This record gives sequence, C-alpha cells and structure tokens, in this order.
Amino acid sequence: MTPGLGRLLWGTVVHRPYVYAFFACYLAFALRQLGARRTLAFTVSTWLLAFGAEYSSTRNGFPFGPYAYFDATRARELWISNVPFWDSLSFVFLSYFSFVLAAAALSPREALDRRDWPGLRHPAAPLLGGLAMMLLDVVIDPVALQGDKWFLGRIYEYPYRGFWFGVTAANFAGWFLVGAASQWAFQLAVRWVPGLRAPWRPVPPRFAWAAWGVYAGVLGFNLAMTLAIRDWALATASGAVAAATLSALAWRLRAPGRLA
Repeated sequence: MTPGLGRLLWGTVVHRPYVYAFFACYLAFALRQLGARRTLAFTVSTWLLAFGAEYSSTRNGFPFGPYAYFDATRARELWISNVPFWDSLSFVFLSYFSFVLAAAALSPREALDRRDWPGLRHPAAPLLGGLAMMLLDVVIDPVALQGDKWFLGRIYEYPYRGFWFGVTAANFAGWFLVGAASQWAFQLAVRWVPGLRAPWRPVPPRFAWAAWGVYAGVLGFNLAMTLAIRDWALATASGAVAAATLSALAWRLRAPGRLA
C-alpha cells in the first residue's frame, strides 16, 4: 500500500527535524525582512530551481556532476521523482542566508544604520551570495557523503571519488551556480513583478548579525557531525574553512564597503 501524502510529509519532518528547524528560522527572518509575497516568491523559485538542478544532475550530470540518491526512505518520507523533498528544500534557506550576508556586506554602514539595505539590489550580491553558499557546501557535503555513520543515513553517492574528501569539483561549481542563479532570479522578480516591487522592509543592523548566527549554526551543526564520526582530517579541514568564512563575513559586517 502506497503511503499517503500527509504521512510522507510528516515523515519528512520527523526524520529530518534539523532541516525544518533551519527552515523555520528562514521563514522568521524572511517574513520580517521581505514580507509574505516576496518570501513566497523566493521560496518557490529557489526550490524549483534547486529541484530542477538535482533532477537534471541525477540524469545527465548538470550542474552538480553525476550522482545518485538511495531511495531506502521512500516509504517513510516525501520524494518527488528520484529526489528527496527535504534535500532540495534545504537550498531555500541556505541561499537566503547567503544572500542576506552578501547584501549586508555590500551595503554601506550608514545605510544599514538607516535600516536601508541597498546591497539587496547590488549586481554583485548574487555572486558573493553564491560563493557564500558554495562555502557552506564545502563543509556540508563531505560529512553528508558519510551519512551512514550518523543519523542522516546513506543518501547518495558519486560514481567516482572527488578531490575534496570524496566530493567532486563539479558539485561545488553547481552549488555556486544554483545559489547565484536563485538570488539573481529573485532580484529580477522584485524589479519586474508588480506585486513584489514594494519598498524593502526596514530591519536594524543587528539583523545581519542574526543571519550570520544562523549561517554559523549550519556550519556548526555539520562540523559537530564531523567530529561525532571522528573523521579528524575532515574536521580539521572543515573547521579551517568554517573559521575563515565566518571571520571574513564578520569582518565585512563590521566594516561594510561602500557601493560603487
């Protein structure tokens, strides 16, 4: 008997509570900053782009390179075709927090003090945000690839071993592409879709630091799982990447550059 949709959705929440905890953070932040319409637009467009990228990659290798999911949990949680729902949903909050930090870093201090974020419209924001999202994956994917050693479970594999603890260069390039594309698409939607063109909601400078905290939480969670499985080499490398990334972002938030 095929499980019902409601049961599968509930199973997704039960089996992946950490994903939905971060997604709840995303909703709280995005609704405060973007409002309901723009939050819905960002959620739907980013999820569709991420799902399309995963669906494509598992068939022809673009943009993440070739890989395959194991469908052992298909009867317990929601899958769409051959892609687990929670996985593509994760891109939404990862892209959003990367975009927020990029926008804050590109906004002058005096603008942030006025609760204005011109960096949200800056043409470089999707590029910087895509880079921030890719750096998250440098820590996430190597430990996810070893999901059979912790409660994630064995969820996917590459047909060959990549250069970074098993993860391929194509995967990192794909994360940058999906992050940048999702943020760029949102900028275009806000510019051209009538229902989304209202002024940005004012948020205080500490909003950027709170977003930094969630971003750090994602890195911290994955680093903790790396330590839990006692992969010391990966933990050292991931810790160095996380420390360098968070330090660079914190430095930019303390002294954001002026827009050209």
